[in-house]
Amino acid sequence: MDKEKQYLLWFEQMERKDVAIVGGKSSSLGEMTAKTDVPVPYGFATTAYAYRYFIEKTGLKKKMADLIGQLTDVENTVLLRDVSAQLRQAIMDEEMPQDLQEAITKAYGELGGKLHETDPYVAVRSSATAEDLPDASFAGQQDTYLNVHGADMVIRKVKECYASCFTDRAVYYREKQGFDHLDVALSAVIQMMVHSQAAGVMFTVNVANGEDKNVLIEGAYGLGEYVVQGTVTPDDYLVDKKTLQIVEKTVNPQEVKLIRKPGGDVEEVRVPEEEGRRQKLTDEQIVELAGYAVKIEKHYGCYMDMEW
Repeated sequence: MDKEKQYLLWFEQMERKDVAIVGGKSSSLGEMTAKTDVPVPYGFATTAYAYRYFIEKTGLKKKMADLIGQLTDVENTVLLRDVSAQLRQAIMDEEMPQDLQEAITKAYGELGGKLHETDPYVAVRSSATAEDLPDASFAGQQDTYLNVHGADMVIRKVKECYASCFTDRAVYYREKQGFDHLDVALSAVIQMMVHSQAAGVMFTVNVANGEDKNVLIEGAYGLGEYVVQGTVTPDDYLVDKKTLQIVEKTVNPQEVKLIRKPGGDVEEVRVPEEEGRRQKLTDEQIVELAGYAVKIEKHYGCYMDMEW
């Protein structure tokens, strides 16, 4: 199978060297699915080839090049905002080629079959092919859509991921870094949605001081977006990498959380005061997560940050 000419790949078909094909996020999810026993919510990813096919087959590429040509001064915020908005709108207005729509619909149906659900709830997450490359930190510049339901909505959210490649911030960044906007391609991850009671991020090095004896886990109630975006102050847990003993716990009060809505999408709800003051994870969960972090760091051979 020539991976580079596929519209999409399942997680077990991808590995970390496939960044150019599916971007940093997708290739890491594939690597962990195929080569570790760390539990990863299952799914597939559209490829950079699919994105390029979409913009070339529809004639979008020329329209985009013409719009980018109008961006004569990236420091002119009005012009930057206008051109970026037109680029995003051009992508959303264009219908995806039928064969690409069919490939995504078929894979979404197969994912539902694996989960024993007709229309599974999924997260659609963008993965730029420049995202995790040196000096090209696009992290957070593309979007994530949670609790997406139904094939038509998945296709729409894939297009929104494509459009998110042209936020004002992303366009400004590429201009300043000297990236050709049409060289950057986007992969969209379509991944099983988890019923998370708590979520967050973890790091195998303390980015503030370089200390690397412990795993730092940040966790809060609800979906992890509020931790990533800084909307809530998460609990902090430090765990010794060698012994997996909890070294330190900082429990922070939490007033709101992001949860799944039954029919799709997400909503913010209040956390009862007493519950919000409690430790968000049990000690057993903290140790289990730290164990996964140590495994992942060992597998990659470098410091890692992870969402859980």
